[in-house]
Amino acid sequence: MLDSPEFGRGRAGEITVAGWLKARGWFVVPSYDYSGQDGKKAPRLQGLVSGYAIPDLDIARQGKRIWAEVKVKAGPTYHRITGVFEHGISARLHEHYQQVEGITGTPVWLFVLEEDAQLLIAQALAELGPPRVYDGRKMGRDGMVFWPRERFRVLAALSREADAA
Repeated sequence: MLDSPEFGRGRAGEITVAGWLKARGWFVVPSYDYSGQDGKKAPRLQGLVSGYAIPDLDIARQGKRIWAEVKVKAGPTYHRITGVFEHGISARLHEHYQQVEGITGTPVWLFVLEEDAQLLIAQALAELGPPRVYDGRKMGRDGMVFWPRERFRVLAALSREADAA
């Protein structure tokens, strides 16, 4: 799994977003630095009885702290029934991130690197509002949750930044 192309694509996205944030004055704690000796253990917020997966990055700047979950997508998907372009995450992770937000008091943001458009978009889970829930197993054993693409804010056109550098 760690040597799969999908894992490498995700890790590259996390590194890209972390670099983008650092260039704007954010300090970054990458959660993947705490994934066990073999890198196979997902970092968790651990309590006496339960634990929750934490987002990819813990970021802070000027007294503000945010959890940042990074997803790399070719682009938004089109939902035929609603006619809406959207982005989604695992329902299990969404549930975990809501718990992490409640326990830590730190907002969780979803960052999406859209490869086709070379855009970085993001929004706080609380601002995204209730997701559309898919509870089938075609997209993963735990189901998925989706939000309209229009609810995200465009942070950067990455290809333009690379050209300017």
